[in-house]
Amino acid sequence: MEVTSARGLRLEVAGRELTGPLRHEPAERRRGSPLLGLPALVLLVLLVVPMGWTLVRALHAPTPLVGNFRDLFTDPDALRAAWHSVLWVGIALVLLAVGYGIAIVSRQVAGLWRVVLYVMILPFGVSAVVAGAVFRMIFDPNPERGMASALFGGGVTWLGPDLIWWVLASAFAWSWLGFVVVLFRAGLDANPGLGHRLGRLRLPRTGPVTSIVVLTVLVAAIRVFDLVLIAAPGSIQNDVDVVGLHWWRMTARSADPGGPAALAVTLFVIVAALSIIGMRGMWRGAPAEPVPIAESTSDGPRRWWSRLVGVGLVLMWIMPVVVLVATALHGPAAAGSAGWWRLEGLGLGSFASVGATWLWPAVVGSLLIAGLATALVVAVAVPAAYLLTWRFPRRPARALTMVLGVLAVAPVQMYAGPVGDVFDAAGFAGSRAFLALVHAAAGLPFATLVLRAAFAAAPRSAEDEGRPALDTLWRRGRYRPALIAVAVLEFVLVWNDFIVGFLISGPGNSPLTLLLWGEARQFGTSAGTVAAGAVVSALIPVALLLLTWRRVVAGLTGETVRAR
Repeated sequence: MEVTSARGLRLEVAGRELTGPLRHEPAERRRGSPLLGLPALVLLVLLVVPMGWTLVRALHAPTPLVGNFRDLFTDPDALRAAWHSVLWVGIALVLLAVGYGIAIVSRQVAGLWRVVLYVMILPFGVSAVVAGAVFRMIFDPNPERGMASALFGGGVTWLGPDLIWWVLASAFAWSWLGFVVVLFRAGLDANPGLGHRLGRLRLPRTGPVTSIVVLTVLVAAIRVFDLVLIAAPGSIQNDVDVVGLHWWRMTARSADPGGPAALAVTLFVIVAALSIIGMRGMWRGAPAEPVPIAESTSDGPRRWWSRLVGVGLVLMWIMPVVVLVATALHGPAAAGSAGWWRLEGLGLGSFASVGATWLWPAVVGSLLIAGLATALVVAVAVPAAYLLTWRFPRRPARALTMVLGVLAVAPVQMYAGPVGDVFDAAGFAGSRAFLALVHAAAGLPFATLVLRAAFAAAPRSAEDEGRPALDTLWRRGRYRPALIAVAVLEFVLVWNDFIVGFLISGPGNSPLTLLLWGEARQFGTSAGTVAAGAVVSALIPVALLLLTWRRVVAGLTGETVRAR
């Protein structure tokens, strides 16, 4: 018997008389079992329950509901930290505008900019701890060690209260500008000849990827933590204090969890609002009537400007790498007393020093934590995203997607306190497996959103009967770029993590970035060993990112950003 289908109607074609009624088979008949989403539910519970407990702590006060928040909003130190977090939002907005402009310029000379974009994306694979360390080396106030101080004279105090914000903003831009430019460039390439009006200007359109880029960078700016902690000397930490760091200092100086919990809830509300705005922007998609714009093919001044900007960016982005590697290639004593540009003291002494103590156990530990967390996220997110796409009706699916969007940007401070208490009480402090479990729970919402978008955008054929099977989608390659993006970003982010290990885990884990920070606390005498550890810590994530970046971009920027 041969079976065909049309509009959900099952038709039997046979060389004999039909013996029964025509059968109508619902589209849902062979959809995946809801039990496939159970692992995702368990992981999300590990995230949501501590967040709920933090909210309870915030509301528990002598004056119910508002007491801790009233104290928080009348605390001058907390208000100063909040103002500094607002300044970081301003830095992020400037970075986004500059990145958009560079992406437009990059289209003028395609061959050169293929190299430039790879160079610019390199720091995205470097942890904020490493970025902070290398910029502290560049702007060291001692002209014998700091390149900027040697060039401009020792009278300029780069790491003082007047200029430290320029140093921090430069380090943040070095880490994030490549991400912004590459994704904006991908959006421009996907929307050639189209634009939108801004007053009298006609600006090229980047499409729905704009929401992804804006949301990611703004949340990163609001949640900044380790960059400030390592780049700013201890004497001026209060001058650059931010909400995330202030939370840590509140927990350290007070046994009452109510105040820190209220601050964590406040931070969460801010990033959740940004997430909701970003998700709504993704659902709205492109404007109904994009403005056509002319594509420039001129070989004149624009192309020369593009070449000039590209070469300048390559030099600026390579310089911190040169400083880091050159410092690491000096012995500990030479690196601590003289600049990286001097030939005295060259050797592998710094690598030998860290290799004989903490480096290799930390590398193995970070590899185990990042590998396990990545495997968990991939294994759990694929069936969860598939069910969210094909099992749920449209409105519940959108509601769950919105919840996942909020959870994806939740600050660590929102669940670090209760999770840390559980770790201590249960004896899990120092357990790499449980730390990887926390990372997997934190990374699951974002991974599910990326994969759900890929599933929703997958074209369907007649034999799919309303929904393609998961193995069919894999054979057609419909979600492979998204899966690669999820796996690579999860591994890189966990490998480079500092804040989760710092706020939750014990010293038994020895995550690489945590030990780097410990080494950097005596920065003047440990520049060589810090640089050596930083070089080794950056090799694996940077290599992985450079090898897979095109597929990562494809997974993040295809037709994958619209809800079905």
